[in-house]
Amino acid sequence: MKIELEIVKKIDINDEHRRVFAEILGKQGKVQGNLATKADRCHLIAIAKMNNKPVAIGAIKQKTVSDFSPAKADLEEFNSQFSWEIGYLYTDPDYRGNGLAKRIVVSLLDIYGDDNLMASTELEENPQMVSILEQNGFSVHGKSWASVIHGNKLGLFLKFKK
Repeated sequence: MKIELEIVKKIDINDEHRRVFAEILGKQGKVQGNLATKADRCHLIAIAKMNNKPVAIGAIKQKTVSDFSPAKADLEEFNSQFSWEIGYLYTDPDYRGNGLAKRIVVSLLDIYGDDNLMASTELEENPQMVSILEQNGFSVHGKSWASVIHGNKLGLFLKFKK
């Protein structure tokens, strides 16, 4: 099984990247709005292919400011310390268990560097992502909150510059 991982900087994102990114993000079903424009909000996007078929994505995207609010993690004092978020991570269910999400996260972090970075993810429903984030220097901060999209409990994970 051949695995390819393409990391694309914002300046190099093209229409094919946008199409693939939106298609896979749509399969995730947890992001609202015009999916075709989501890649353009990103500093970096990652597209993983197995046998030349796009099967997983991830990105360093503009942070979700509201995640720091009192209604969510209640960490407004940290809001100004973060500009970017690792997110839009999704692997097609038929290709899970191949380490794609972990490869995407590690590759994005390698290129992004050591600046502060945040992530939010489902705490109980997505233990694999919680583990990947923790293995890569993130830790949960603040209080958890229910997603308005799917109702699952979310947590705010922060990685501070060393």
